[in-house]
Amino acid sequence: DAELIIAYRAGDESLFAYLVARYLTGLYGFLARMTRDRHTAEDLVQETFLKAWKHLPRFDVTKSFKTWLFSIAHHTAIDHLRKRHAIPFAQLEHEDLPDFSATISDTRELPDVLLARQDVADILEESLMILPVEIRSTILLHEREGMTFQEIADATKTPMNTVKSRYRRALTVLRKHLLEKI
Repeated sequence: DAELIIAYRAGDESLFAYLVARYLTGLYGFLARMTRDRHTAEDLVQETFLKAWKHLPRFDVTKSFKTWLFSIAHHTAIDHLRKRHAIPFAQLEHEDLPDFSATISDTRELPDVLLARQDVADILEESLMILPVEIRSTILLHEREGMTFQEIADATKTPMNTVKSRYRRALTVLRKHLLEKI
């Protein structure tokens, strides 16, 4: 990423498209799960890349571009959700989003096993939505995007102990909610 950014700054502006292509899917998945609205996620992805493009000349290439980009996405999503706070997440539950179960690999098991897996995935997705947005973001960044706690702390501008605490709290809430549902 650093080499692409350096070459971009040197005048090869077409290289930003490679960065977009590299992170588009992960960024969209993160924002879709944060907002539970694919159209909003598409808008926020565009807004995130626009902000990154505008601030790319000031980006410190010794840092992680992925962390920086997801930081922008995280703050953009939080800002959007705060502005739209009046809409309860329950109203968005039936949006036409890719199902969380689509991220679970399928090894061609029997239909009853697949149905049970789908039920668990639905319950897990429902459980994620009961978490406050900052805590949900921590879980998604760690579990879906593979970010370390330090990267999450950097991206969200949150102390490392807070990130760890949010993660532990989220696991406790998810475990309790899943046990009640299963």
